[in-house]
Amino acid sequence: MSHTIDFKKKLVPKKELPLLGKRVFLTTPRNYAGLLTQLLVLRGARPVWAPTIEIWPLNDYRELDDALSNITRYHWIAFTSTNGIEAVCQRLRDTGKPISELKKVKLTAFKADAAALENEGLKADLIPRVGDPQGMLDDLKKTGVTGNKVLVPVPDVHGVAEPYVVPEFIKDLQKIGMETHRVAVYETSAVTRGLDFELEVLKKGQADITVFTSSAEIYALLKLLNNDATAVNRTVVAYMGVYTARTGQHEGIRHDIIPADMTMPGLVTAIEEYFLTRP
Repeated sequence: MSHTIDFKKKLVPKKELPLLGKRVFLTTPRNYAGLLTQLLVLRGARPVWAPTIEIWPLNDYRELDDALSNITRYHWIAFTSTNGIEAVCQRLRDTGKPISELKKVKLTAFKADAAALENEGLKADLIPRVGDPQGMLDDLKKTGVTGNKVLVPVPDVHGVAEPYVVPEFIKDLQKIGMETHRVAVYETSAVTRGLDFELEVLKKGQADITVFTSSAEIYALLKLLNNDATAVNRTVVAYMGVYTARTGQHEGIRHDIIPADMTMPGLVTAIEEYFLTRP
């Protein structure tokens, strides 16, 4: 079943709001939470925001600065998140370099993140038709990248195990013949305190839906729950993408919803579609 949501429409009949009154437990960091909570509220949901990870600038930029000062040594930059794009562009500004430096190499980014490049006056040379790392690999391979050197901006993860996505992506880039340089451009840290109230909502069975937008969020939440996914599995669970869902499945968490359109509006639409098919 497919439907289109007009998020600008304010007066909406109750029968057109399948999320009306539903409590949505979301673990998204503040960088993305504003838009997601806004869209959920517009559709009648009651978000319970429990950010299990935080995104921060790095303490040490020497490796990134060296890469950006020698940008022409690379053929490609492979961005896999909006955070990565924003962090690289901010570092260029902080060091007095023009954003146009990135025009000296080819850029690839997912469709959901390409707007961040456009906001900086840049354009992706390759936007994968399928919006996940495998889609990026497949489309890069078709362009003939054997021997090309690629810079891969990634997070420096603290407090939880690094999700498998980045190491697997790096290995697969090497398998298609690319020389890789992974460089940390921002920090992802697990939240260890301050979520007692929000966690009680989940533990008491008062949440209807849990939403994960990254694998790190899953690891951090499970750490707060002493690795017991029972409370999460009492809710409907939605994931932003198949890679995040794969992490959830590996950790024993149910998966009900994965949007085809990996944007925040696409995620909310997919959640609505799920409930539209149920009484």
